[in-house]
Amino acid sequence: MNKLRECKAGDQFRIQYINGTEEQKRLLQKLGFIPTSIISVINTSEDNMIVQVFQSRIAINYEISDLVCGTIITKEKQSFKILSLLKSKK
Repeated sequence: MNKLRECKAGDQFRIQYINGTEEQKRLLQKLGFIPTSIISVINTSEDNMIVQVFQSRIAINYEISDLVCGTIITKEKQSFKILSLLKSKK
């Protein structure tokens, strides 16, 4: 299980659950951070990150990104899977 904070620019992240107070969970859910959804990390800096949730880009700090738990899906893994599938069909 990873935290959103561990992602790098270009990674995708599948949300499994959200920690925090009920107020924090509600706020994140209103912004689109819903379990099973996939978000993309656009950019990271020392203290915040920009993520794409559905069709919106949102800036969040690392304190909030530590509340979001799930699985990191890197672009390299996706490309490898696609290439493997194409080679197996030949």
